[in-house]
Amino acid sequence: MLRFDVWYSEYTAEAGERPPIMMTEKVDDIDMDTSSAYTIKSSIKESVKSISEEGRGSPMIRNSIRKKLLILLLAATAIPICSSIAISYFYTRSTVTATAIEQNSSRIELGKLNALNYFNTLNQQSVSIYSGINVADSLYSYLESTKKQAVDSSNSAAVATSYDPVYLHLFNLYQANKDIYQMHFYIANGSQSNLWLNGYFRRAYNPGYLMPKDSAGEYKPFIQPAHTNTQYGLAPILPPSKISKALVFTLNRPLYEAPTVSVLGYLSIDVRLDGLNQIFGKLYSGDRHEQLYLLDQEGRFIYSSNVENYGTILREGWEEKLKSTSGSGHFEWRDDGFSGIIFYDHLNTGYMNSVLVKQIPFTDLYRSANELTGINSGIAAASLIVAIIGTVVVSLQITRPIKQLLRYVKKVQSGNLQVPMNVTSKDEIGLLARRMETMMETIDQLILREYRLELANKTNQLKALQAQINPHFLYNAMQLIGTQALHSGSVNTYRLVGNLAKMMRYSMNYEETEVALRREVEHVTAYLELQKERFEEAFQYQLEFEEEALRITVPKMILQPLVENYFKHGYDGQLGQGEIRLQAKVSGELLSLQVEDNGTGMEAGALEELTRRIEAGDKDFSRALAETGQQESGAEGDSGIGLLNVVTRLRLYYGEEVSVRISNRSPSGLSITLNIPLWRPEERAGSAWQDKLRSDEEEKS
Repeated sequence: MLRFDVWYSEYTAEAGERPPIMMTEKVDDIDMDTSSAYTIKSSIKESVKSISEEGRGSPMIRNSIRKKLLILLLAATAIPICSSIAISYFYTRSTVTATAIEQNSSRIELGKLNALNYFNTLNQQSVSIYSGINVADSLYSYLESTKKQAVDSSNSAAVATSYDPVYLHLFNLYQANKDIYQMHFYIANGSQSNLWLNGYFRRAYNPGYLMPKDSAGEYKPFIQPAHTNTQYGLAPILPPSKISKALVFTLNRPLYEAPTVSVLGYLSIDVRLDGLNQIFGKLYSGDRHEQLYLLDQEGRFIYSSNVENYGTILREGWEEKLKSTSGSGHFEWRDDGFSGIIFYDHLNTGYMNSVLVKQIPFTDLYRSANELTGINSGIAAASLIVAIIGTVVVSLQITRPIKQLLRYVKKVQSGNLQVPMNVTSKDEIGLLARRMETMMETIDQLILREYRLELANKTNQLKALQAQINPHFLYNAMQLIGTQALHSGSVNTYRLVGNLAKMMRYSMNYEETEVALRREVEHVTAYLELQKERFEEAFQYQLEFEEEALRITVPKMILQPLVENYFKHGYDGQLGQGEIRLQAKVSGELLSLQVEDNGTGMEAGALEELTRRIEAGDKDFSRALAETGQQESGAEGDSGIGLLNVVTRLRLYYGEEVSVRISNRSPSGLSITLNIPLWRPEERAGSAWQDKLRSDEEEKS
């Protein structure tokens, strides 16, 4: 007789925590061996140990469920809210950036076109002097005549008449463009300067004037960046009321003698910035920190949204990157001076190589995103406060019954198995408490059930041992049958049993995965002999294998599935003489295996579907072939090794170079050809390396 109180007392006494607790209830007399008793004893001791550790305060108890629940609920609330804010912020940023890039690229492109039109108009006005070629009274003819005879500049204060060609041309230019501030027309032969200043004309001898050259030091037309106007050395002859300061850019154009490049004179047109302000002022926002520049190739400002930049050269840090660009586009820049996006569009003409640039700081670009994030953060903070209050209330409601259940377990540990449960909740915890109460009442039945289960397990183990059959027994039994048949004079039966035993031994040897092709042939020959015995003279087979091919190592069980397919689906012995031929030969670096028969073959649709599935590597052959009235040999539910299995295993061994060709024969039958590389991919690489070494050694010798 075993007593539960003895086991429990033994454990608690060993633990040294509390005095032995005696439980008065006994288990019925049980006739069990020592090992079974020890098993039950160990199980109960582990259970009591677990309860004791929980009562003492295990790490799980020290890490309160209430705290974990609080953390979990807060995380479940905070993480989605914070994630939503972050996702919304970054999505808004990306959307704003994409929209800004699209809009500003379009604006810069439009501004470039307007600026080109503006400068081209001014350029056309400056070359209008050439419109009078071959016209006697034109300005060009007058200028051309000065090459032979210098102009008379003795009267420095001369005022031109309305018939003067220089005066008339400058007057027409001034009338054509309202942004022109002043014009200087210089005649080289005679050093004559002609100045038109806001409707005021003066002519004077000006030998100290030097005609401007472009950045390459040549007399070519060019745009001079914005600067304060000058009087071209004629200030002494101007009245004080006409001498003023204004910001202008200048179009300088040398006047050539056509068709040479000999300079006859020089025209400089000073243009107020009003026209550029009107064009470029719409491309940027003045109430933000956006900047817009039109720069020449040296980085000087032809136009700037900041007037303090005029007369200076760009020094922002990103100008070197700008010089490496072409066409139009944008790039991001971050440094202490500026962080944002820079848009650019190059303007290249015969008289001006410049670039239109716009700066947009990230602070302006992401202003709306930051404002939206601030609103979302405020909403999130209010939501978190509500979530914290709700979480505390919910966690208290959930964990209170657990605390009561823990107190009950401590009382049970002290030996009082009849302590009543005070958990009144109707949820899962209340159900758990009531089930624990029931568990303590049925502990004797559980011990008895454990003992019976132990006996049943041992009985099942014994039956399993008795049911095991060694495959060698089958081999020996077949050998015995064959021997008896031989003694009885039945040589044919002996041969058939021998072939069957040979096939079983070959197929049940799971330790071999690769064999010489010769062994595959022996195995399939035994199978064909059995089939020949089955169909007698109605079936014939041919084997044509090169000796070189028989020595090649191949994966096991690749021939029988192909042959077996013929007997399952192509031949039943009632369609006349059955024939199947197996061939193997080596062609280059390929082993070619071919199986041909004169069976029923396959319908065109089924053959096409089968070929497609093999090429696609589809493993669900049975479904596809059932639709076409065919059933692939070795499919699921059959021998387990089918054509797809063979192809799959070959490709696992040799890679995708394995090819399969299936076709119907004429007048009937099926042909299956497998082309297998002689080397695996890793072996092929190693062989090539060895050949190279051997070739190098031969060259050295």
